[in-house]
Amino acid sequence: MVKSLPLLLIVVCAVQFLDAMDIASMGPALPLVQKDLGMSASALQWVVSAYALGFGGFLLLGGRLADLFNRKKLLIGWLLVFVVASCLGGLADSGVVLVVARLLKGVSAGITAPAAMAILLNAFRDEQARNRALGTFLAVASAGYSLGLLLGGVMAGVSWRLILFLPAVVGLLVALVAASVVPGQQQETRRGSVDVLGALTVTGGAVSLVYGLSRAASHGWGDSVTLGALVVAAVLFPVFAMVERRHSAPLVPLAIFTRPQLTRANLCMLFFGAYVSFQFVLTLYYQDRLDWSPLQAGLAFLLGGVLTAATARYGAALVTKYGAWPAATVGLVMLSVGYLGWVLLLGHVDPLVTLFAQQLLGGLGFAAVYPALNIAAVGSAGADEQGLASGLFNAGAQIGNGIVIAITATVFSLTSGGGLVPYRAGLWTVTAITVAVTLVALAGAVRHRQQTA
Repeated sequence: MVKSLPLLLIVVCAVQFLDAMDIASMGPALPLVQKDLGMSASALQWVVSAYALGFGGFLLLGGRLADLFNRKKLLIGWLLVFVVASCLGGLADSGVVLVVARLLKGVSAGITAPAAMAILLNAFRDEQARNRALGTFLAVASAGYSLGLLLGGVMAGVSWRLILFLPAVVGLLVALVAASVVPGQQQETRRGSVDVLGALTVTGGAVSLVYGLSRAASHGWGDSVTLGALVVAAVLFPVFAMVERRHSAPLVPLAIFTRPQLTRANLCMLFFGAYVSFQFVLTLYYQDRLDWSPLQAGLAFLLGGVLTAATARYGAALVTKYGAWPAATVGLVMLSVGYLGWVLLLGHVDPLVTLFAQQLLGGLGFAAVYPALNIAAVGSAGADEQGLASGLFNAGAQIGNGIVIAITATVFSLTSGGGLVPYRAGLWTVTAITVAVTLVALAGAVRHRQQTA
């Protein structure tokens, strides 16, 4: 029996907000971290991508654990892991320690996020109440992704270590409240085995791929370690597929990829990696080229974050009226135009003008794309596959984030010429990926129109 549904909703939304915010909150602090810990530009992107890879790699395993074991214990236990990892990162005296802490925080988020979702779905049984709760949950996630840079900039203005210590305090408070308001289960259920090998192979493959791509920036494509990492990735992904075919309870039954709508939605989530990479490049530009403070760099993303937070709940209404793929296509076009504006106008127009236009387009575009793709991903799944489809969608977003930011950081580091050239190269990379994703979504919109004609 749930003691207080509103308080429970606050708890699970707080968990979701912490998990989402951590994706981008370190962005404004990257130049400070680089200076303080002596990290190279190629190593610096791991402060962001390590979290995303841990998050994405363990989301599917986290969803499976939430089905098999006591969700309350999972949520509280891994929240405490999040707290400890945050403190470790805040005390880090080297880049390696910070990256390890960020990876561990990502792993904990990969388990707490699906546990929080499962607790919410179990607590809100009435369909109308559940939809309202899910709308709030999704809006909070979008706000966390969008406002992470702003909050990170505010904290980095004091100290970059505060970005790690403050979430630790909040996480501890949330765990204490969760102990009181989250209903316990009568007994722990184990209805099948846990595909740990699947989680390890897919995460290992993603980490190896990102490491190989990022190392190429500083050591070249002919470097033996770079090639070795890429070979490991090329081996682990097929091993993962083989494990999934043979496991009695696989993380990802491969037959689910025969659903074109779900596969298209997961491919389109590369837009999320482009979105975070865009923030990565612009944060460096604001601070390294314009000499803005971390707080000013964070405030540069305020408008987009506020617009996303305010309008994300209405994204589902657009899908109901126009369909998922038309809504996603329009949002992606808005994002593409905003990125292209930066590429073409960088160095020619007052950055405040470009900033305002992009934030307007980007804030509304993200609020349309994220819910639309989420709904498209689970729309073709059966009743017993919706959790899997949702977990696969979010895992793809986080792993795609790590891969795209590694590619962007590599292009940024390898670009010669100095001045604005590396920033333009990074922005061109982001724009090209977003345009490609837009074309994939457009194909879905055309198919939707043909089916409804």
